[in-house]
Amino acid sequence: MRYSWLIGAVCAAGALAKPVDKRSYVTDWTIVTVTETITLPYQPPPTSTPAYSPIQAVQLTQTVTTVDPAPAPAPVEPETSSASPIPTTEAVNTAPVGVVEELPGAAAWASAWTSAWTSAWTSAWTSSAPEAAQPTTLATSTSTTAPASVPTAAGSNAYQSAVLYNHNIHRSNHSASSMTWNTTLESSAYELASRCVYQHDTDIGGGGYGQNIGYGVSADEIGVMITNLMYNDEFGYYDGLYGQANPDMTYFEKWGHFSQIVWKSSVSVGCATVVCNSLGNVDSSQPSPFTVCNYYPPGNFAGEYADNVLAPLGHAFYSA
Repeated sequence: MRYSWLIGAVCAAGALAKPVDKRSYVTDWTIVTVTETITLPYQPPPTSTPAYSPIQAVQLTQTVTTVDPAPAPAPVEPETSSASPIPTTEAVNTAPVGVVEELPGAAAWASAWTSAWTSAWTSAWTSSAPEAAQPTTLATSTSTTAPASVPTAAGSNAYQSAVLYNHNIHRSNHSASSMTWNTTLESSAYELASRCVYQHDTDIGGGGYGQNIGYGVSADEIGVMITNLMYNDEFGYYDGLYGQANPDMTYFEKWGHFSQIVWKSSVSVGCATVVCNSLGNVDSSQPSPFTVCNYYPPGNFAGEYADNVLAPLGHAFYSA
């Protein structure tokens, strides 16, 4: 009995249960497959590693030779000489000292000095002469009438004495007699210098004389103009021309003053130095002394150089 009841209970329990709705309890599963692609950098296939020979170690050897320094040379004592050194002048930017006048047609020439001068030819030189003319000296008669003069053997003052001394000391070295002072030549020299125009004029007072001119040296140093500049600085340029009646005149402006100073047949001289506030034909911004020296009879005659410019005797060098 009990067994029947249990069955009925079981059945009764099943009868009381509600039917199951199949759609309400069905679960649809959606499977999503995610594929992730990872790209790795390209790696070349392995290659065989080349075999390198080991570098052989090389030992470097440096040899250093120590050289003892050479002993310092023994000081050399300078040689002394009794002769005075040849003077030189250096360029300065102050007062001009003896600037060369370019004669007609003369080629320009470089000089280590700013001191120079110019010498007249025996014929009268004028600024109207053709520029293309070559420098020449004209042969004229040596019997030119002497200008009226009062020559004196020695200068009457320090200036005249200095002029004569600085001519005659060099003339004696070239076998020429001593000059005397000529007051007429002095007067014509003074007239030209007083014009304060740097140029030659050998017609003043009747002419018939030679002429040297220069500027930049004061009257109390006239020896410097005559000796140092006109003689010493030009002496060497005449070397090789002694004995020639008509030497090459190409460089006459370099030795023309020297030859007039020692010209054997010139026997008298007269000079004058005037300070010019403004010297014509010269680019000068300050007063400048202008010197003129006239000679009688005139020198620098063509055809007469061999007889009048004689070789030096070798006297001791002199500088003013």
